[in-house]
Amino acid sequence: MAKKPKAWIHVGMPGAGDVIELALAHHHAALVELGVTCLAVTPAESFRAAVEMTRSHKDWGLKRGDVEGQWSRLVRRGRKSRGDVVFSQSLLASATPEQVALVVDALAGYQVHVVLTTGLDDEADATARWLAACRKPERLHLIEADGLEPAQLWKAFGKVVGFGTASLRLDDVPRASATLQTLPEALREVERLARRNASLEVRLEELDRKRRKLKKRLAA
Repeated sequence: MAKKPKAWIHVGMPGAGDVIELALAHHHAALVELGVTCLAVTPAESFRAAVEMTRSHKDWGLKRGDVEGQWSRLVRRGRKSRGDVVFSQSLLASATPEQVALVVDALAGYQVHVVLTTGLDDEADATARWLAACRKPERLHLIEADGLEPAQLWKAFGKVVGFGTASLRLDDVPRASATLQTLPEALREVERLARRNASLEVRLEELDRKRRKLKKRLAA
């Protein structure tokens, strides 16, 4: 029997855990060479998918149509690689058991692994919800995030998934500064601003799509 490819889902602590999502998007091309395909190649894509699956579009000032089908589109893209895939988004920490099940259902044919960075407000509950998605306890991986610098957290994540991070530096990764990682209030503010920026990016993409459509009509 052919070995199933693995799907790695990172459910991180807002703030420190966000470095993984950002680093995956920034290094997506290099990671393909290492045998891992990022389902999202921009933070806006991962944001839309997580908002869709957690049904939180109204909380971010978005319409259902802005995010509809995003998760299935990303999964279809990942399937083309015929190898392991990875996804990270801290909003998934709030997913209900039903929403977790929907996320995993789309990954049929993959061996699903979940990586939790500790420090979540409802860590025990989140662990229980995502453990059910793994089907086997050994497929749930915990990374103790407390006291780790972003580079250390990124390295630890790569070790779990199976890729080295020596050549995948964080120097050029947006918002990957270590200076705010130990301040809970600052972390919440950084997360809020990052999500707001991602929400604005979604809106700008939609406006650009409508502009191109109108331009084609006028040209016709």
